[in-house]
Amino acid sequence: MAVTVGFIGVGNMGNPMAANVLKAFPMTVFDMNPKAMENLIQGGAKRAGSPREVVESSEIVFTSLPASPDVEAVYLEAGGLVDRAKPGTILIDLSSVLPSTPKKIEPRAKARGVHFLEAPVSGGVSGARAATLAIMVGGDAEPLQRATPVLRAIGPNIFHVGPVGAGNTVKAINNMLASVNSCAMMEGLALGVKAGPDPMTIYEVVKASSGGSKALERIAMELHVPVSFANVAQRYQQAALAAGLGEQDTSVIMTVIERLSAIKVSG
Repeated sequence: MAVTVGFIGVGNMGNPMAANVLKAFPMTVFDMNPKAMENLIQGGAKRAGSPREVVESSEIVFTSLPASPDVEAVYLEAGGLVDRAKPGTILIDLSSVLPSTPKKIEPRAKARGVHFLEAPVSGGVSGARAATLAIMVGGDAEPLQRATPVLRAIGPNIFHVGPVGAGNTVKAINNMLASVNSCAMMEGLALGVKAGPDPMTIYEVVKASSGGSKALERIAMELHVPVSFANVAQRYQQAALAAGLGEQDTSVIMTVIERLSAIKVSG
């Protein structure tokens, strides 16, 4: 009999991940926005009225939530997932949060005989839809082994990176490098356009040359690691927010660079 899966939080990332899990496993789903669940209910998922209903009917429960405060509330508040989970249940948080958050959750879960894994993902919404996400798991090996067949429905690249906290540390490093690479690429394109060459020509040359790239602030501060390039990327992100562009993804930094350079890079 297939393992029963719960999914809490089916927004931009959670929804396509849940949809792929639903293809292979029976699922109970909950989101604060009822409309976010509709495609999953139509696909055969059972609608829950609360996170409590999800965890009480599932052997493995995924959460995909906005930030650390949301995760800590759902897991640790009285009557939350840790309190309501049956012993042996595997709770897996897919959110990108501070490493301190899973470190708060795991000991509380273990005290109740419940397993907890952090499993932040990388690959964006397109990767979530295509089930090609990279998954960075922090936690014990035994529950990860049991959960691996379900995790494979989300993405093929599952990395056990260490104890809880390590998953979100690695995810933050990945995000830092991606932001730095993206900002450097955008500045280079803007420089090229202002100097004259076609941006696609620049792209093709860089892709075949040494400039090519696959394009922790708070974590780095805690560890006393200098992150000069990440600080530059963060300033661009802050400029985008100040310009009213906060609802768009990080590629909108190109718009900021265009405005600063008084040029327009072709789409």
